[in-house]
Amino acid sequence: MSSANNPTLKLKADWTAWWALAVLCFFYVMSFLDRYLLTMLVEPIQADIGISDFQMGLILGPAFGVTLGVCALPLGWIIDRYSRRRTIFLGVGFWSIATAASGLAKSALALGSARVCVGAGEAILGPAAASLLADKFPRERLTTAMAIYQASNKIGSATAFGLGGLLIGLLSGVSLAVPLLGDLKPWQAVFFVVGIPGALASLLVFTFAEPPRLGRRSATPPKPGYLFEYLRTHRRLMIPMYVGFSLIALCGYALTAWVPTFVARRYGLDPIQYGPILSVVSLFAAGALVLKGSIVDWLYARGRTDANLLFYSWVVFASTPISVLAFFIPNPWLFFAVYGVLLAVTIPSMLYMAASLAILAPNELRGQLTALAYALYGVLGLGLGPTLVGALTDFVFGDAGRIGWSLSLLCSFTMPCGAWLLRLAMKPMREAVAESERQVADHAG
Repeated sequence: MSSANNPTLKLKADWTAWWALAVLCFFYVMSFLDRYLLTMLVEPIQADIGISDFQMGLILGPAFGVTLGVCALPLGWIIDRYSRRRTIFLGVGFWSIATAASGLAKSALALGSARVCVGAGEAILGPAAASLLADKFPRERLTTAMAIYQASNKIGSATAFGLGGLLIGLLSGVSLAVPLLGDLKPWQAVFFVVGIPGALASLLVFTFAEPPRLGRRSATPPKPGYLFEYLRTHRRLMIPMYVGFSLIALCGYALTAWVPTFVARRYGLDPIQYGPILSVVSLFAAGALVLKGSIVDWLYARGRTDANLLFYSWVVFASTPISVLAFFIPNPWLFFAVYGVLLAVTIPSMLYMAASLAILAPNELRGQLTALAYALYGVLGLGLGPTLVGALTDFVFGDAGRIGWSLSLLCSFTMPCGAWLLRLAMKPMREAVAESERQVADHAG
């Protein structure tokens, strides 16, 4: 693969690229801090404004996840046409203000509305970051860069458990007086302490330059319907790739949502005992993610343009037996060790999806195609994955103590099916990358 055929290979990962990556990682950590804080404040919120478990479930899941999925596609269109730095600035600022506004909620409707706004703001970051990184890093370093970015969600979740618990402890029993708003209760103050600095931090996006858009296939703006035409033309690749990654993501979201409950029911541990352990497990998964990104880049540099699909499909196939048997382990410490391996495999599937799209997609569609992936992840993964586990536990096994059986059954289906679909997409992926390089070279010439 020569630089003549692909102008993005002329890029050099200089300090400005790494600084842009650091800023984007910081925003991603912030987004997960905002997401997970609410899960730690359920009880005081319920006690204060009378929200039921069912209402809180809707706020924690669909209010955020479905909104993120629905907003991703139109925002992807904007990202492909306008300044990505400015859209990120608006998105980070908007979701941070919405996080602070969560502290003003006096009802389930008000809190749900605030979380809808958080989801809408966060829908910008993923597609915009993927588009920016693809124009900042050469192809042979791109998956490593995206691995570091995706690892930030693990750091964000670990930070949420650590910093969130610290803030809740420090603000417990403290009345925070805010002009025009009066005294805020501790749970309200937590949202303000996190949200307001986040809005100010959004200015960091202007500390690096907007990169030129590389890999365009036409000098003129794409005609309406170009996205659907591209998806139809490349359906042999897009259908198995999108569905395969979404199935694996569904499993990952189910694990994230229900493993704490499984640990409490199976091993009798409370959040104070298992919280720090899950934070360490998340950090381990983050480190493994960066290592795997480097392996994919090594394969790509040696001519495997389908490296993301090749590597990830084999990793998922190999870990399927672990996912099926993990929830029957009698020792909690052995379970945490095995779960760390499983978490490192399943959760970061967006890395391989986004990196694959960045390699093959025309620049004019990069944001929209990545946004489509986030939409499917939000609606199918976050919206359906946790729900299926609850349904299996209640209606199939009929025993709350068998939640591990539900997780095992779900993983035994979604992981091998997802990996098999990724294998089907490998040949079309190689053909699509070759076509992309030809078209970019023709346009550059």
